[in-house]
Amino acid sequence: MRVKLRAVRDALPAAEAAQAGQGLADKALAFLLEKALDPAATPVALYAALPGELDCAPLLAALAARGFPTLLPVAGVKATPLTFRLWRPGDALAPGRFGLREPVASARDMAPKILFLPLLGFDAEGTRLGFGGGYYDATLAHLRGSGFPVAAGGLAFSCQQVAKVPREKHDEGLDFVVTEKEVLTFTDPACVFSSSAT
Repeated sequence: MRVKLRAVRDALPAAEAAQAGQGLADKALAFLLEKALDPAATPVALYAALPGELDCAPLLAALAARGFPTLLPVAGVKATPLTFRLWRPGDALAPGRFGLREPVASARDMAPKILFLPLLGFDAEGTRLGFGGGYYDATLAHLRGSGFPVAAGGLAFSCQQVAKVPREKHDEGLDFVVTEKEVLTFTDPACVFSSSAT
């Protein structure tokens, strides 16, 4: 399934992928603003996209412009929780594991209240197919297990939705997914975002 979905994603023309990224940014920002979140008190974690991944730079820039603290992940040992550092457009990035780009070590550590995850596929039950490293499942399990309020959202092209993603015991579900076409919610949005805003 990973091989097939990677091929589907990679087959998207660059112009279409860029247009989708902007459309997704507009939908995601509107969705979050509808929840009456206090931007200054709602850190949002995104990611520095790798080649082929949906580019969340337009969303990151839009959130930063609205006053949301924007964070990027820092990876440690495989399948361990990510940490997050404050990063805004224009700040420096340092090379990290697996070719990732990360905020520099002097950037402020901060826990996200909304965590946007990259993915290869997702289904209508909020099951996410990731890249197999286990970082995001470990991160969500750690945050949710510690009682920290976090809303988990996937960022995806609409063509990455499948009928069913096999779900394993350690897989953490998504609360919502934003595509260039729509926002799909899998948990009660009022519960998720009321806790995220506290």
